[in-house]
Amino acid sequence: MKKLISVVAVLLFCVAGAARADSSRRSSSVSGSGHEKFFLGVDGDFALPIGSYSDVNGVGGGLLLVGEYPLMDVLSATARIGFQYHSDKSVLGADVHMHSIPVLVGAKYYLMPGREGLFGAVEFGAFDLLASASSGGNSASSSEVKFGGGVGIGWAMKQWNARINLHAHDLGNAGDSMMITAGVGYQFLGL
Repeated sequence: MKKLISVVAVLLFCVAGAARADSSRRSSSVSGSGHEKFFLGVDGDFALPIGSYSDVNGVGGGLLLVGEYPLMDVLSATARIGFQYHSDKSVLGADVHMHSIPVLVGAKYYLMPGREGLFGAVEFGAFDLLASASSGGNSASSSEVKFGGGVGIGWAMKQWNARINLHAHDLGNAGDSMMITAGVGYQFLGL
C-alpha cells in the first residue's frame, strides 16, 4: 500500500512539473482559444465522510488526474482517476480507515459561455475501497470495488476551478457510503 501511495505521489509531482514547464510557453487561458480538443489537469481535494460512513472512516485528502473533452461550448465529457487517503478512526479499540481509488467518468455543464464561471458536474464509476483495521499488533486489510457516483457544483476561471461534490462510494448502499469533497483543480494542458 505504501508503495502504491509513493508511486502515485511521484507521478503527480512529475505531472505538476510538466504543467509548470508547459504553462510558461502558452497564453494565460487554456480554455480561451477554442482550438483544443482535450484538456488535462489535476484536482486536489479534502474529503469528509458523512452519516454512518463517518463512524468507520476519518477525514481525508486526495489527488486526481483529470481529463476533459469538450462536446459543445458549455458541455464536456470528463474522466478522473486518483487516490484518496483517509486518516484512521478509532472504532471499538481498533484503528480503521478506508482509502479509495476512484475511476470516474461523467459530464460537466458550464452555465456561462466560454467554459468559465459556474458549472455543474455528474460522474459515475468504480471506487476501489481499500479497508484496513489494526488493534494490539494485529492487522487486517481488504480491497473491494464498488460502483458509485456523485454530483458537484463549482466555479471555473481560466485554468483554475474550485468545486464541492457529494459522492456515494457504493450506490447499492448509498446512505452508508456518503462523502463530501471540496477542492481546487488546475488544467495544465490543452491538446
